[in-house]
Amino acid sequence: MHIKRTIANELSIPDNLIDEAIRVARSHVKIFHIEKKSGGSREIFHPSKKLKTIQYWLIHSVFSQIPVHDASMAYRNDISILDNARKHRSNRFFLKMDLKDFFPSISFNDFIPILRDWHAKAKPNWVLDEEAEHLIKKVCFYKNDCLAIGYPSSPTISNIVMRDFDSKVSTLISAEKYGKVVYTRYADDLVFSTEKKGVCSEIKKELQTLIQATTSPNIKVNNLKTKLGSSTGGTASVTGLKICSDGHITIHRKQKDHIRLLLSLYRKGKLRPEDEKSLLGHLSYCHYVAPDFYTKISKKFFKEIHELRTNDL
Repeated sequence: MHIKRTIANELSIPDNLIDEAIRVARSHVKIFHIEKKSGGSREIFHPSKKLKTIQYWLIHSVFSQIPVHDASMAYRNDISILDNARKHRSNRFFLKMDLKDFFPSISFNDFIPILRDWHAKAKPNWVLDEEAEHLIKKVCFYKNDCLAIGYPSSPTISNIVMRDFDSKVSTLISAEKYGKVVYTRYADDLVFSTEKKGVCSEIKKELQTLIQATTSPNIKVNNLKTKLGSSTGGTASVTGLKICSDGHITIHRKQKDHIRLLLSLYRKGKLRPEDEKSLLGHLSYCHYVAPDFYTKISKKFFKEIHELRTNDL
């Protein structure tokens, strides 16, 4: 059976709706721009509802069946940024590297050989012919047939394509000279940690060589975001969370100060109503990733937090 017919049957929609969605796939995309902290702006692409529906079917019925590397921590069920940080909590020395223009660096040509190989082994009830490949390319890829920031399917596809790279990195750090090194990748954010001093600098050099030799996908290092750090020096940060010298995970001081400020303004009746939702979001995040700090501020601002949560019901 053709994949289009399979999608139509499972979603209970006529074939012509899928044909129409594919035909206008790249013309019915809204483009937004958000400012970067480092300057400039980032393009966000928002596909049509029809296109998103097909993408979600592909994610659930196809892409989620294709294996990814264990080092890949982003966009996976039951894995969070806290789980990512916990992988590194026992180490002292850290290397963080960021991949430049991550999604746009991954193309349909990077993905299709992996999909073909999986299809040949898994033998699903639909045929991966030229028409099926065209559907996936039009639905899940955009400019220059590359992944688009904002497409629901982009994160899942990126993890699939990066499996080979993650394997090569894992092999690189397994050398005896490095000792025990922990590696995780959260989308474009690579983190290495170890107990052995000086190892991170050596890994950095070898990793840069590996990335330069990697042509599929055509990834590049954002040197401005490459950082060495240590938990003892207070500079160990993994996906926005701080790892302390005792292995304790919390949020950074600036975030703590911001939450305290918002609560103080609320107590004085000076917090804007539109900022109350933001404060609740900060509190929920803090409750999950930094429960010790949440308990501390709850004792000081018990009345305010209770009132905020009650008003939100």
